[in-house]
Amino acid sequence: MPRWTRYGAITVLLIISIFAVYAAIPAESARLQLICQHSFRSAQLSVLVDGSVVYSGNLGTASKKRLGILPKGASGPEAFSKVIDVPTGKHVVQVRISAPGEGFDQARSATADFAPERESIVAINATRRNTLVVSLDGPSVESAATASESHPIPRGGMTVLFSILGTMLSASISFLVQEFWRSHKNRVTPS
Repeated sequence: MPRWTRYGAITVLLIISIFAVYAAIPAESARLQLICQHSFRSAQLSVLVDGSVVYSGNLGTASKKRLGILPKGASGPEAFSKVIDVPTGKHVVQVRISAPGEGFDQARSATADFAPERESIVAINATRRNTLVVSLDGPSVESAATASESHPIPRGGMTVLFSILGTMLSASISFLVQEFWRSHKNRVTPS
């Protein structure tokens, strides 16, 4: 196999490895903390971001007992908390709570701007009958700008990795061109 063919194969492998590394890089994500207060015995909570379900789970009351034996009377609202990953950028968040046994099925939507590597909070309150209140609280624009200034180099060393792969690709292409001209010169010049 000629030398320039081997260099060509190495170049193709480097290009494929660069694309593979690029495809393997996880997209930046933000965190969304769900904090829900409810008074349902059994309900279904669904959270959608731009129409895609990011969380779905059951809400219910814990069986509380006095002294571990006697059931308690009417207690206060139940609390639920969960942190989920969401895509960064501006999105529409929809919260839906469905409790068919109690005649409750409501949804509320709000627009949120999720900053990379930051946590936003969705407060969900369904403690009053026939009322669902959803409020969003996220990092301020100033704190997001300060965070991006404090970390100018991406985490994980992806910049260094791409620099090394780019250098290897450039060297491989230059060897390929050099070998091509060398073999072309040998064919044209009679020995």
